[in-house]
Amino acid sequence: MKHARNIPYGKIIAYIVVIILAAAWSGYVWSKGHHAYLIITVPVVIFCLFRLFRLYGEIVHRLMFVFNAVQNNDYSFRFAEDPRYTKYAFVNQSLNRIKEVLDNAKLQIKEREQYFQLIMECANVGIVVVMESGTVMQTNSKVLNIFGVERFSHIDQLRVLSEELCEAMHRIGAGEQLTARLTNEIGDQNLVLSCSAMEFDSKRLRVISVGNIHEELDRKEVESWEKLTRILTHEIMNSLAPVTSISHTLLSSSGDAETMRQGLETIHATSDRLLRFVDSFRAVTRIPAPQKAPFYLSELVAESLSLIPHEGIEVEVSIEPEDTMLYADRALMSQVMVNLLKNAVEALAGFGGECKITIHSTIDAEERIQIEIMNNGSAIPAEVAENIFTPFFTTKTDGSGIGLAVSRQIVRLHGGSLRLKHNEEGRVIFAIVVE
Repeated sequence: MKHARNIPYGKIIAYIVVIILAAAWSGYVWSKGHHAYLIITVPVVIFCLFRLFRLYGEIVHRLMFVFNAVQNNDYSFRFAEDPRYTKYAFVNQSLNRIKEVLDNAKLQIKEREQYFQLIMECANVGIVVVMESGTVMQTNSKVLNIFGVERFSHIDQLRVLSEELCEAMHRIGAGEQLTARLTNEIGDQNLVLSCSAMEFDSKRLRVISVGNIHEELDRKEVESWEKLTRILTHEIMNSLAPVTSISHTLLSSSGDAETMRQGLETIHATSDRLLRFVDSFRAVTRIPAPQKAPFYLSELVAESLSLIPHEGIEVEVSIEPEDTMLYADRALMSQVMVNLLKNAVEALAGFGGECKITIHSTIDAEERIQIEIMNNGSAIPAEVAENIFTPFFTTKTDGSGIGLAVSRQIVRLHGGSLRLKHNEEGRVIFAIVVE
């Protein structure tokens, strides 16, 4: 083996042979009574033992250095292997090989961790790996977005956000599924938690998945409403078209009795009202595909405000940065903005205090534009708030109930979301998030 001639094995063997010979000679001269000769052999034995312990100490010192470095996760060391500079070339070479093996093992573990982290990032739900003590070992970015935090190191961090969520994270066991509510700057979220258990490195771990119920419910809600409205549109149109045509023909004819005319007028008015109802269905299900183009958000806000009478209402506009641009269908987004501003103005009608509408826009860390429209009126009743985005649900005597439903559809067609972010007395906020 390379550098084998440089190892101290020869010296070690020589010292051992000398010690054995010296011991044998000492025994021989002792038996013959020549005690004076021990003055020569004893120092030789002591010298050889000293050299052996020194060599042993040097090797142990190097081994302890390696063990301490590995324990401290420090792999930057390397011993000299050139026999011109060290008499421990072979020992150093062996220790360097051990270091390379450990270094490669560490690299493989790191690559494996990155691989599993990448798999976690691809998941459409938040994932948290926690120890029995509540310490978080690993997360993906999805769960950080859901919780609205930059770092997540212990379950108790959630206590300031939601006591219910924190207790659910502590309590959930393998195979269980719990729900919890979280309210933060993102808005109100109903979360569903699922848990699996595993053992890793002699530690019991829980893998908790966190999903937003509303996202899945919203998607299914849209699919259900689209199917329903298409069916109703088809059936009602087939039934009403002949009635409308015949009633219009009879109304145009002369010589009819007054009673017949009144009846036909009633039929016509009813069919006309039903046709308008069907047109409302069409407005929900047949929103044109967005024709996107860049435009300034400030221009959209100014244009929308000019279309809504708001005398006696203070309007504050804050767009950060001022030159924020949307890449969207300007006509469709104008419809959304007008609907939300109109609702805000109507919510302040008859309000006793100082009326104010605030339009605030920012760009978040993911480069998404967040637009908030707030009024300081009364909170929306809970039973109404649950249904405000349901098509044809309205509390207004002359309302169609499709304004917010259509607005949400338009925003979704742009890859964004529209929701009621806050609903408190004096602070009602609708939030639009678009890419």
